[in-house]
Amino acid sequence: MPPSAESPTPERQESRHHVQTALERLIRLQQSRRVHGELTSASRAQVSQPAVVLLARLQAGGGGLAIGDLAKLARMDMSLVSRELRKLEADELVTRTTDARDGRITRVGLTPKGRGVVRRLRRVRDRHFEEALSGWSDEDLAALGALMGRFVDDLSAVRYREADDTA
Repeated sequence: MPPSAESPTPERQESRHHVQTALERLIRLQQSRRVHGELTSASRAQVSQPAVVLLARLQAGGGGLAIGDLAKLARMDMSLVSRELRKLEADELVTRTTDARDGRITRVGLTPKGRGVVRRLRRVRDRHFEEALSGWSDEDLAALGALMGRFVDDLSAVRYREADDTA
């Protein structure tokens, strides 16, 4: 472990606090019902927040994904995924099929209507990001992308440790 993680300088502590605060603000923004409502309204796609994630993962997966794999990719509990898939299937956005090689596995795929919803969601999000970042230089965008990627990778790699009782 780097020494800076054990005994950070006041400047490093302050910088780390700014990063954590900005991350918390970003997460709250992304989880906001108001923001989700604006996204779905602008894209004419009345789907839940978890459904947006599932639809995007299905699109990225290319073909039919096993439900368990979809849950892992979306980092969601199987019961939530099953519940959301029932709604998406009722809205004719996804289809379920039995795996041809292993009948115990159910695969989920997007319908043409589901692909249309994903396209609209992506277009609205892309336009929103472009407008929000319109004042940023190409260099700033590249740096942000690289640093955020590194940050997420490092956060994913480090496990939580118990707090010491000295504080």
